[in-house]
Amino acid sequence: MNRLWLIRLSALAAATMATGLLGGTASAEYSFCNKSSYALSAALGYVDEGRLITRGWWRLRAGECKRVMTEPVRPGRYFVYAEAIPGHKGPLRTWSGDTPLCVQNDSLFTLRDQDVCSDDPRRQRDFFAVDVAEADSDGSWTTEFSDENNFTIFSAEVAGVQRLLQDVGQDAGAIDGYLGRGTRAALSAYREKKGLGSSNLVNDTVIDALIADANGRDAQLGFFFCNETLLPVWAAFAQPLDEETGYRSSGWWRLDSQQCAKVRRGALTDDAYYVYGVMEAEEASIPLAGGDTEFCVSAVQFDAGSDVACEEAGYETASFRRIEPGGESAWTFQFTPEQFNPELVGR
Repeated sequence: MNRLWLIRLSALAAATMATGLLGGTASAEYSFCNKSSYALSAALGYVDEGRLITRGWWRLRAGECKRVMTEPVRPGRYFVYAEAIPGHKGPLRTWSGDTPLCVQNDSLFTLRDQDVCSDDPRRQRDFFAVDVAEADSDGSWTTEFSDENNFTIFSAEVAGVQRLLQDVGQDAGAIDGYLGRGTRAALSAYREKKGLGSSNLVNDTVIDALIADANGRDAQLGFFFCNETLLPVWAAFAQPLDEETGYRSSGWWRLDSQQCAKVRRGALTDDAYYVYGVMEAEEASIPLAGGDTEFCVSAVQFDAGSDVACEEAGYETASFRRIEPGGESAWTFQFTPEQFNPELVGR
């Protein structure tokens, strides 16, 4: 499990929870402020006319504040979620809670029906609750996203540039929010390389270039599934964790015909990975043939270690296919019709 850094919400009134109200603003609005060193994609959930609505994604540079709702913030419960952009190295960082709500994975969205992701659990994110009390609300509210360093807005912006420079292969020193000599030199070198001038100043143009560069690099790395059949495929994946815990199997990714999905981030560094899938036919669910190694699966979304007895832990077993990338940093496994027909496997 990734370590999740909980949210620090600014407040005028004292609060034991990390939520608060920013007073003294001229207009009524809900705002997000990113005081972490990560560039974020954030989403908001709220009730409108009896419906629970989710909206996103708002891109937040490190050190950036953005208005996400222009209507007055009324007393009640709101839901917030944020995750780091894919271009940041390392495990995915999230700011999350325990309320699963629907999102669109790859685009801006406004969803008024929370049943739209019932067939695809990978379109859910775990939002955390923000409770606005009657006594606290003057129509404006700000949620701040921070990490372990508790940066200010300015130092978060600098730390965000330092992190992005590292993501694109520039040595900017420690991610400390201090615009020191090493950071200035790395920033100047990157700007000159990208035709953005030789200045070491931080601005939105260079930050956006760094984000695009980092995301572009990430898009070329990882393990991908593509469905080349004419029917939907539910896919599962098993990857190594470490020598002590072995492999972890997880699923499901629902792939419509001709749809692809990334199931592992970052460059592939291990000798072998394993794949499994079930094709949805009209009258039957047809499993992928040719598997040689058993891992745990479940009828619902799952994440299971190979160090557990599947049946005793409430799982079933399925035979996964072994895939050896052979040193490649990216790999795409294509589900094809013949892979679901045992008589054709190996031909």
